[in-house]
Amino acid sequence: MAFTESQHLIKLEKILEPKGSSKLFLCIKDLVENGLSLSRFSIGERKPSRQDVTQFLLTWFKYIGVTAEECHDWMLAYCLDVLSILSSSSLSQIRHSTKSNIKYIYRAEVAFDCRCENNIFKAFCDRNCPLYPEMLEKYKARIEREANKTYEIVHRTDERELQTEFIPKKERYKEQFENAMKVARDYVNQGLSLKDIATHLNKQDFKTRTGRKWTYQILQKELLRQG
Repeated sequence: MAFTESQHLIKLEKILEPKGSSKLFLCIKDLVENGLSLSRFSIGERKPSRQDVTQFLLTWFKYIGVTAEECHDWMLAYCLDVLSILSSSSLSQIRHSTKSNIKYIYRAEVAFDCRCENNIFKAFCDRNCPLYPEMLEKYKARIEREANKTYEIVHRTDERELQTEFIPKKERYKEQFENAMKVARDYVNQGLSLKDIATHLNKQDFKTRTGRKWTYQILQKELLRQG
């Protein structure tokens, strides 16, 4: 069952009760209540991706001391209900991507950096925010570093590339592969040939454990592997 943005905010506030309401900064509350407000972007202006919003929220959770386990279920529900409109990925892919982002952010040295009024989400910012002075200095330092660069190689990855970086193939297609094997075993019990079963799996857009199309040989190997 999908939740509204306000319901996600209520659930988030419950998670934050031990940390205090002051940790719910205005930019975070805006993203949770309104999602990414596309109307705030002009035509042709680059809009942040689902990955951008997901990682921003995760670095915030990590910054305020919320563990990966504590935010896991909330992040999954929010990404599936609210952020899925920013992506062409299936819900299964979004689920796997979100889980991988959680692992990545909590294992890597990725700091929370809101950039104040200059945040890429055009989220609301409060100059009275307790983080404002710290984040403003960090933003100014970033601008200075970029201005002092003699050259810069820019490589912008799209969402699919990010998923490839964070999600091993076997993990990305694990759920789909397991569902394919259940369907395949049902077909075997019905007496269908392996060649016909492979054809049916491909028509239903099921992938192998590595994301490939099904063949007679791959299906035979996987069925034998599972006994």
